[in-house]
Amino acid sequence: MVFAKRTACCAKAGYTLVEVLVVVSIMGILSAMGVAGLQGAIANARVKDAAVNTAAFVERVANESNRLSAVLCLKIEPGNPQKVIVVKDDGKKDCSSPSDGIVDYLEIEPPNQYVEMSHCGPVTLDWFGQSKQVAFKPRLGISAAPPEGGVCIQYGSRDVYGAVRKDPGKNWVIPMWKVNHDGSQDANWSNWVEL
Repeated sequence: MVFAKRTACCAKAGYTLVEVLVVVSIMGILSAMGVAGLQGAIANARVKDAAVNTAAFVERVANESNRLSAVLCLKIEPGNPQKVIVVKDDGKKDCSSPSDGIVDYLEIEPPNQYVEMSHCGPVTLDWFGQSKQVAFKPRLGISAAPPEGGVCIQYGSRDVYGAVRKDPGKNWVIPMWKVNHDGSQDANWSNWVEL
């Protein structure tokens, strides 16, 4: 009895090393799962933001074309797939001979980048194509944006895409977003979410 009392009074209260290691390993597993989910959410948010900003920029360029009564051309800056520049075409008015002076520009945050429209969907006209620029021509009472076409944005090398397109039946541009675009439903835009 005396021995039992002596052991109980001198025992230290606390956690064993095994208990601490189990708790730390559980916390590590839970935080790793959270980080993976957070990275996906960040990619989605950034590509959505780039699509909305690009749509607003395209509308601004269309309004500026009408205001200036000038043909404006959009093109990706050579060597920088995150930057789109706007130049004026005082020559043939078809963006085949744009001037060197930059009227405006938009730069999206990396790792977002502008890619060919074929990555996103069934749009025949790529507004920011490397080989040919698209003309934003002033038109009375309607948007100067081309009647159809669009632009595609990809988040780094992931399968997270944003798109800005103009539906031929509408007079405004539509920002859109899609995850895991596999090209299986490229005949329409039904598998994309409008923003």
